[in-house]
Amino acid sequence: MSTYKSSRYIPFDQRKDDSKILIVNCGSSSIKLTIFDIDNGTFTRQLDAHLKGINSQQPTLEITYSGGQESTVFTKKIGIAEGLQLIFDVIKRKFDFSFSSLLGIGHRFVHGGNRYLSSTRIDQTVITELETLSSLAPLHNDACLIGIKECFNLAKFTPQVAVFDTAFHNSLPAVASNYAIAMDIASQHEIKRYGFHGISNAFLWNTYENHVGQDAQNSKIITFHLGNGCSITAIQGGLSVDTSMGFTPAEGLVMATRAGDIDAAVVEFLCLHDKKSPSEIMEQLNFQSGLLGISGVSSDMKTLLALSIDNERARLAVDMFCYRALKYLGAYMTILSGADAIIFSGGIGENSPMIRDLIMRKMEWYGSQMDSEANQQAVGLSPGAVQRISTSSSTVAIYVIASDENLFIAREVQRILFAG
Repeated sequence: MSTYKSSRYIPFDQRKDDSKILIVNCGSSSIKLTIFDIDNGTFTRQLDAHLKGINSQQPTLEITYSGGQESTVFTKKIGIAEGLQLIFDVIKRKFDFSFSSLLGIGHRFVHGGNRYLSSTRIDQTVITELETLSSLAPLHNDACLIGIKECFNLAKFTPQVAVFDTAFHNSLPAVASNYAIAMDIASQHEIKRYGFHGISNAFLWNTYENHVGQDAQNSKIITFHLGNGCSITAIQGGLSVDTSMGFTPAEGLVMATRAGDIDAAVVEFLCLHDKKSPSEIMEQLNFQSGLLGISGVSSDMKTLLALSIDNERARLAVDMFCYRALKYLGAYMTILSGADAIIFSGGIGENSPMIRDLIMRKMEWYGSQMDSEANQQAVGLSPGAVQRISTSSSTVAIYVIASDENLFIAREVQRILFAG
């Protein structure tokens, strides 16, 4: 098993060429890029780059490396292809980066549909097939495709691999993956519960398994990925058994700006009464709902927790967020017939002791016991770090694990390119 040094970034001049893997994660509004150095199976970060505000008036590029963090604000709109070129120009100039130093490039691809159930080496045939999946997740998949094509333009001889966010959930049983609609319609349009945050869940399972050793082989765990997007997943023996996101990432938990579970008839009702199209209503449900819609002031959990003392709507937003999470947790505990561990990850899950406590205090009937001091200390963990936040007498182990999707993708690139 490969290992990962999380304590520091290493300078570029400390490693030979042909020892790096580049990870590219293109979204509709940002680009995230990581370069890992590999030395005898050990992955070490060399830099992280994050271009925020794609297609906005003032995009910002942040680069974190061994010398610290640098931030640059631009005064023009930048698209995905242009943004990638800009990042590469900056790191070429500053770090003497060359594509010839790369063993391979890994891409996070959000929706693999029914076709891509595991990571895949990319060629022109694969690109053509991926283009047919755009309708399943147009905002996310189109951005990923632009990133892939631009990387082929810039480094056409470098092997590239697509790692799919839906792949981890291909093990969902039929009772969990199907909707109760006419099967011929579902089959015709490939409508099913695909699930998302799969890369994060795969990383969390692998990290948990390494942490507890052989005891994990048949373990039953429940993972919370709580950030701007939120999901909960039931995992048994490394296989996804159920998950809260479905056909799209809009289903399930209350999220920053997404409503999560909602009666489907609400869409038709609002279309008729507000004279809006289904697309306009879905825009509201995805970008103007959730914590933002309930509170009316913010989609940021830290802000809402501070306001909740005096602001009734902010308090309701926090309460609804935790209630929905608890409701799913209870359901998944039943599906699994108990759990060996509950894992918190994501921006909120990793950095909000209060939210973790609000959710887990309602599970004391089951015998779960939080370690208050450990919970308070489990904030800002390094990627891949594991912190137990339950007492030794708790009936279920509770952990915070700092997820690292890019590291999982890098490992997948290595596995695909050097299999056999």
